[in-house]
Amino acid sequence: MRVRVLGYVLARTLVPVRSLRIAGGVVFAGAGVAATVAVLARGGGLSAVHVAVTPLVGWAFGVAGVLASLRERWRRVGLLLLAVGLAWFVHLADWTHIPVLVSATAPLRNAYMAVFGHLLLAFPTGRLRGRGVRALVVAGYLDAVGLHLAATLSDSPVLYDVEAAAGVVLACVAVGVLSRGDRLPAPVWAAAIVAFAALVGNLIVDRFAPGLALAWWVAFTLALAAVPFAFLAGLLGVRLRRAAVARLVVRLARVGDAASLRAAIAEAIGDPSLALAFWVPVRQGYVDASGHPATLPDPGGPAVATLVERDGHRIGALVHDAARRDPVLVDAVAAAAGLALDNARLQAELRANVAELEASRTRLVEATAAERRRIERNLHDGAQQRLVSVAFALGLARSRLAATTTPPAGPPAAGDGVWPRVTGAGDPAGAPDAGRSDVVGVLEAAQAGVAAALEDLRRLSQGIHPGVLAERGLRAALTELAFTAAVPVRLEWAAPDRLAGPVEETGYYVVAEALANAAKHSGASAVVVGAAKRGGSLVVSVRDDGVGGADERAGTGLRGLADRVAALGGRLTLTSPPGGGTTIEVEVPCG
Repeated sequence: MRVRVLGYVLARTLVPVRSLRIAGGVVFAGAGVAATVAVLARGGGLSAVHVAVTPLVGWAFGVAGVLASLRERWRRVGLLLLAVGLAWFVHLADWTHIPVLVSATAPLRNAYMAVFGHLLLAFPTGRLRGRGVRALVVAGYLDAVGLHLAATLSDSPVLYDVEAAAGVVLACVAVGVLSRGDRLPAPVWAAAIVAFAALVGNLIVDRFAPGLALAWWVAFTLALAAVPFAFLAGLLGVRLRRAAVARLVVRLARVGDAASLRAAIAEAIGDPSLALAFWVPVRQGYVDASGHPATLPDPGGPAVATLVERDGHRIGALVHDAARRDPVLVDAVAAAAGLALDNARLQAELRANVAELEASRTRLVEATAAERRRIERNLHDGAQQRLVSVAFALGLARSRLAATTTPPAGPPAAGDGVWPRVTGAGDPAGAPDAGRSDVVGVLEAAQAGVAAALEDLRRLSQGIHPGVLAERGLRAALTELAFTAAVPVRLEWAAPDRLAGPVEETGYYVVAEALANAAKHSGASAVVVGAAKRGGSLVVSVRDDGVGGADERAGTGLRGLADRVAALGGRLTLTSPPGGGTTIEVEVPCG
């Protein structure tokens, strides 16, 4: 490694890059002029089209190489373009029919193919990446130079066929490597495919269909002449991509949220439809910027997803238009925005956790309300009905017992002589029935106790879940609360008659707690209860004219209500200045 670095430093010091460029340009120009003049002058046996078109390939690559070499960043690619043009002119030496020149350049007759493959595999940096790619390039040179030299020296048709077959195989492998790497811009890809197809066709036609050789050679030559301009377009695209990434890096410094980050990345890759999906490891799935679940598009659809990783960990994906797919640009943008995307992922994961927490709290509130309704129904249909039956039986027994101890109204019938009288066993004749009167008293007390228990049970079931709320809605339930409150209450209603169950229950319990506090603590003489729909929320307020000074942190009632309201995505506001009364306002989303 040190030797390579030392050699590079010495080469850059002893031979300036500018001198190398000038020397390369002079050599290419000299070879190009000489080859063109020789072909035009000595191209006997070739058609005019053949002679006129063929030198254009070398000149096209040479001009493109000179233009690319003007920028230091593209110098390596420019030199490879010049090398392809120079090798092409060497290839044309065989057409001059000058024996010395033909013999001297015979080993390099097909070298342009290997140099062209080298250029494709090294684009856009001019460097070969990976041992496999280097081995493929070396194999290309061995085939185009080594095998061709052996075939020329032995004059064996078999070696020529082996050279052609090996060239086809290596070309197919190179196309496979390029397609897997996604390193070529679209213009270069199109030109490369056309050139490879023409190359393979030229080798096949040259061996098996000589009659089509001229037409195919012209097509092959024109395709090759277009390739260097495609490389220039590709280099320009690389420059534009780098400029886009540079602008993105500058803009990322001002990014404040996921929306501005998405806009910056969308502008960088030129796709306004771009969407961001963030990976949440705990869920093993993707979410959007707001924390809601997101899915990646299916392969083959109008949109594609480019996965983004940072330090070996998955961050998320860029979902963009498949028609605007530029893997090099997208990968560069993803790398530049990696830190910002990771920060946005953490925020999205936090929002997803908050959304899940809110959803679980909502489910808990709904489950609690359902359980309250079930208990209320069980109390009403079970214990209450049995107590009602017991109270009815006690009342019937008391009535019958009282009837047997009460003398009939009016005088006795003629001939009876005395009032009818019922006596108990062992009672002296004509003695008062004190025992039966005691039983009647016990039955009356039991009936009163059952009635009191029924009233307590009814209030308990109403506290668990008021039946009027489920049957007639929040307005009727608040009207009943106002009627039974310990302080005068005025109800101001401006909301729909029926709302979602959890919303109605939350509003009811807020008003019930506020009225209880007004009666116990505030010393209020009047309370105003309001309910209105504002936007997409139900707003319930309770205002009293009491002493004020209420503190939400002082008791568990208001804290529990605040938690209940928050579980539905709402908020509770308490305003209670000393001496200024108390106002509780609740805002709950209701759709």
